[in-house]
Amino acid sequence: MDLMMPIAEPDLNIASHQSLWAQVGKQFGVDPLLLYSIALVESRSLHPGGDVGPTPWLFRVNDHLVVGERHHVQMEMAVASQLNATVQDVGIMQVYYPMHRSAVRDPLSLLDPKTNISVAAKILHDGMHETRDPVLGVGYYHSHTQQLARDYGTAVMTVYQRLKGVYRSEKNAQVVAR
Repeated sequence: MDLMMPIAEPDLNIASHQSLWAQVGKQFGVDPLLLYSIALVESRSLHPGGDVGPTPWLFRVNDHLVVGERHHVQMEMAVASQLNATVQDVGIMQVYYPMHRSAVRDPLSLLDPKTNISVAAKILHDGMHETRDPVLGVGYYHSHTQQLARDYGTAVMTVYQRLKGVYRSEKNAQVVAR
């Protein structure tokens, strides 16, 4: 990714039918609210004005979290890459780069929210197709160790259930990966 190339500001408003969550969810057959729930578990942050939401501008390198404004985070990752440091969890969905190198050429591209959410949606979709248990399927986004997956899936599903109550009626909501 070229650091000088601007990244378009995505629509990350979960209430918008045109949001990046809705677009990627439709593309991968994953509920956008479930994707958003994972993002909240992975990268929630307090935004100006007091709102809580996921943030795309963070990554972990050598077990150290780097978070900040877009340009700062991009520059820090570029330096880390030049130094061959171990870039780990990247972006709004905290995609674990060492495990998912085949999805993107370089970890810097995972700072683009569309790329990040798309890679995450594929990981989630695949995990949910490995089991009939929706909690475990969601948990496979994080780990394939049974207990870690169950704990993570439970945490995400708790957020998801709360968000369903806020954003839509129960009769229209379901956890699915087509």
